[in-house]
Amino acid sequence: MRFPAFPRPPDSARVRRTRPNAGVGRAAGDTYDVTQEPGAELRHTLHQGLALTALICGVPVLLILWGLEASSADPRAPMLGLYAVMALVCVWAAYRIMSGKSLDGALKITIAFNALFVLFQAYYGVVGGQVSLNMYLMLITNAVFGYLVFGTRSAGLLNLGIFGTALGLVLLRAAQGDLQPSFFDLQLFLSTSTVLVLLHALAWYKNRFIALAHKQVRLEQEAWTDALTGLPNRRRLYQQIGTLLDPEGASPGRGGSVILLDIDHFKGVNDTHGHLAGDSALTHIAHLLRQSAQAGETPGRWGGEEFMLILPGVTGAGAARRAEALRQRLLASPHPQVGPLTASFGVSACRAGDDLTRLVARVDDALYGAKAGGRDRIQTAEMASPGFEGDVAAMPALMD
Repeated sequence: MRFPAFPRPPDSARVRRTRPNAGVGRAAGDTYDVTQEPGAELRHTLHQGLALTALICGVPVLLILWGLEASSADPRAPMLGLYAVMALVCVWAAYRIMSGKSLDGALKITIAFNALFVLFQAYYGVVGGQVSLNMYLMLITNAVFGYLVFGTRSAGLLNLGIFGTALGLVLLRAAQGDLQPSFFDLQLFLSTSTVLVLLHALAWYKNRFIALAHKQVRLEQEAWTDALTGLPNRRRLYQQIGTLLDPEGASPGRGGSVILLDIDHFKGVNDTHGHLAGDSALTHIAHLLRQSAQAGETPGRWGGEEFMLILPGVTGAGAARRAEALRQRLLASPHPQVGPLTASFGVSACRAGDDLTRLVARVDDALYGAKAGGRDRIQTAEMASPGFEGDVAAMPALMD
């Protein structure tokens, strides 16, 4: 019977996310030991880039506005001070972000100053009986910053509050006779409100899309992960073994070896200490395997009390030495409740013409040869002849 071939998991399934034992003994190159929400790092980078662009572009605009106000026939001191303060706030916030400080903190302070700028412009920024165009632009800019920092609902309520307050102040100035609203002013208010609604819809859609993508990534990740140990499951191991095999025969730079290990007398662990202790022993072994894995290698749970370590590019002799190191490490790391644990190891290198069935059957035969030979020992596929009694020191010579 042939083992089924499974497709390669999509790249999205390798994105990091939180799980209870994440980060414990993770080897370089692991893709299963995830530590944060999918897309969080990319989303932060995009938000950072957008915020920096807006802040850096805002500085020259504010300085130009300050120059225009200063050169006007009747410069207003409050507006001059406001433009200068806003420019300094933008410079400070950009510096904070580029220095690796909190993005949210810098943007929250910028949002607060922007809101004051909008309200000040709405009441005091009337020029020639019309509202300054800067107020509308700042309303939109502040809305963008709000969606970068707050949730969609909170940012929408904040933007609605600032827009409504600014509109009320403009109407108040109109009621006092200082402002003569024109059709152009009405168009600007309607256009700004439309843009704000569009920004809210886009922010809602973005969050909805991210939530669905997060769920999909989680489901894909769980399909390739053993629930108890957090290691790749047999489905994932099938796929990884497939990467070792060349259907046309072994070629330079390809191939590798497989180690299959089985915890000795594991039924006795469950019978003596209970199944919870047995589960804890399995996670203990998984932790040791994870610590021992090097970059590009895949430790996984084959099933029950059996584990596998896939070693790309490692010869049979090298795999035997790795198995012996694992055996010694297991002996030197007793489980706190169960005590010392031993395991039997089967080792096999890829051979020309191998397929999944042949390789797995060969390493499985080697494993049961080790168990039949007395357990707590290593047997390679090359040592599979009945009655072979040898130690690991002799393995390199036998396999060279």
